[in-house]
Amino acid sequence: MNVKEIIRPAIVLLIIAGVAAAALGAVQSITAEPIRLQEEQTRSASMKAVMPDASSFEQIKDVELTGSLTAVYKADNGGFVITTEPGGFGGAVNTMVGIDADGVITGLRVTKHSETPGLGAKSTDPSFYDQFAGMSGTLAVTKDGGEVVPITSSTITSRAVTSGANDALEWFAANGGAY
Repeated sequence: MNVKEIIRPAIVLLIIAGVAAAALGAVQSITAEPIRLQEEQTRSASMKAVMPDASSFEQIKDVELTGSLTAVYKADNGGFVITTEPGGFGGAVNTMVGIDADGVITGLRVTKHSETPGLGAKSTDPSFYDQFAGMSGTLAVTKDGGEVVPITSSTITSRAVTSGANDALEWFAANGGAY
């Protein structure tokens, strides 16, 4: 076999890979800011959905995040929006929980999940998450003696969302008055 038969295709392949990498880098730099803005708008809309009486939210940076908590935001109405990532059947179930100044849930949304379509994915339906509004204290699904009606055939997902709400309520009970 001739050395030119090996080197020439290798150089061509190297050039193609370099052009592809440069193109991917250019696309990433062009789309990074629009993606960040879209994520910020989505987060803001979700916060407004779980705490409709507030108009602005400020992330508390120096908060100790325990359990499944990922972030805490102080609302201008004295309440909090707390994000959690409890483990569900298919992985983390990202939830956003609004809690008013009295420690009562004002709203809850599942913002991201990897749950089974048609089963655990129903955690994003209002028929499931709307039941959390007005609840406080320690929550549990009905199978565990609580008031949260689980999604049919998705008790693990229902427990995960309930666990995220409990983590948020526990943080509020321990820290809500400090901020």
